[in-house]
Amino acid sequence: MKRIEILKIESLSREPLIIEGFLFKGKSKKAPKIAIVGAMEGEGVLPLYCASKLVDFFKNKIDAKRIKGDVLIIPSVNHYAFNSGKRFWPLDNTDINMMFPGYGLGETTQRIAKKVFDVLNGYTFGVILEKRQDPVNCIPYIKLLQSEFEDLEGAKKFGFKFIHHKNMKSIDSVTLQYNWQLWGTKAYSIVCPTLSHIDNKISSQINQAILRFMNKNEIIDFSIFNAYDSTVIKTEEIRVIKSLKSGIFIPKEFPGSYVVKEQIMGEIIDSLEGNVIYEFKSPCDGMITCNYNSSLIYENAVAFRVAKVG
Repeated sequence: MKRIEILKIESLSREPLIIEGFLFKGKSKKAPKIAIVGAMEGEGVLPLYCASKLVDFFKNKIDAKRIKGDVLIIPSVNHYAFNSGKRFWPLDNTDINMMFPGYGLGETTQRIAKKVFDVLNGYTFGVILEKRQDPVNCIPYIKLLQSEFEDLEGAKKFGFKFIHHKNMKSIDSVTLQYNWQLWGTKAYSIVCPTLSHIDNKISSQINQAILRFMNKNEIIDFSIFNAYDSTVIKTEEIRVIKSLKSGIFIPKEFPGSYVVKEQIMGEIIDSLEGNVIYEFKSPCDGMITCNYNSSLIYENAVAFRVAKVG
């Protein structure tokens, strides 16, 4: 293992920001190479944990002879946000994942993105561990932008339950996934649920998926059980169910559950009188992909998303 310094930024008031990567050299120069990027924001605890556990796996739990292609893992890009209890870069509240491919003479987050991207450029495969941006629970899944550069068949090798083949917006052109793909890397985002605590079952599921992908692409020689034959879901196939009332949210079905049309998925309780004032019914047959993750829900908040089947 080689511990490499990707970037060092001095600070007037705290320790310098040092972004490090852990490089595990493969035995074959002809084998594909993969880079894995963990937390790029300060609320990405699960992406950080998953990436750090992968470092532990390659350092301590697999014979180095079984590593065929280079593996680079960057567990964290934004330590300052973690240490300050912030979501984005704490000095100007900018999102590093909206700064790629970066600019060496630009703002701080642009310079961070440039240094990180320079190291990542040239890898065969790239994996980004992302936290969902909205306050919901979800099962882990692949997010793949419809960019004309995406590798949909390759995404199925992770074995997640579904792949969100997402409509691309103009703002996505500055994300790491798009720019990685633009420069020739087959990049995929693994969307992690928003958790305030570590769930080892979910983190294990995510890391097994990454190892499964690496084994199937002959980056490592490490057999792992097959999982799901991933279903591809497009944005227009996802039904959004919003709350028409405010109150106490009680879900009855959860992400990964299959529901039929008109099935009750949850309810809202009057916060003062305790009676049911609203019921959430599925608009179609399908699978719940996410649900609201707070006990208090407000009017017009997204309570559920259901991927339509059939």
